[in-house]
Amino acid sequence: GNDGSDDARDRLGNQQHMSTLILGLRALPQPVIAAVNGPAAGFGLALALGSDIRYASASAVFRAAFINIGVSNCDMGTSWLLPRLIGASRSHELMLTGRRVQADEALRIGLVADVVEDDALLSRAVEAASQIAALAPWGVRLTKQGMWTALELPEREAVEYEDRQQIMATFGIALPEAVGAFLEKRPADFAD
Repeated sequence: GNDGSDDARDRLGNQQHMSTLILGLRALPQPVIAAVNGPAAGFGLALALGSDIRYASASAVFRAAFINIGVSNCDMGTSWLLPRLIGASRSHELMLTGRRVQADEALRIGLVADVVEDDALLSRAVEAASQIAALAPWGVRLTKQGMWTALELPEREAVEYEDRQQIMATFGIALPEAVGAFLEKRPADFAD
């Protein structure tokens, strides 16, 4: 453990603990929505990147900041997540300059899904969560898992993974419940 007898070991242990939090966001079956209402730099940026959906207030600012204090910006999954969200070329620029990204630019480059006025941020995030919560939980879990997994696979293998997911899902109880609810003009009751 971190008993102070080995500084390098203790620092690595702390780093790994924080990085595990980012990996844990992906491992959760539930979608994670980040509502960024101020600066998201360093670990805050990693938390936002590790989320499934990101919304920002107009005053939000994003920054890969560690390079500004003389260490690597490749930290807590940022070097893996950022290029997958906004592309490699733009990620290199942001990671190597350490510059600030205002909310409007974050929206334009696809870092966030929406930008709203500061006082509307929480309601925007809750609106999306409510939309997701109304869906079949199994379908949501499979979609989240499939999206993250596809980012790591070549195209052919990603399509094969989708095929298997889709066929498996059609044998679940959610599909007949959704169809029945539609035909009966009632809300679906997904027991999951």
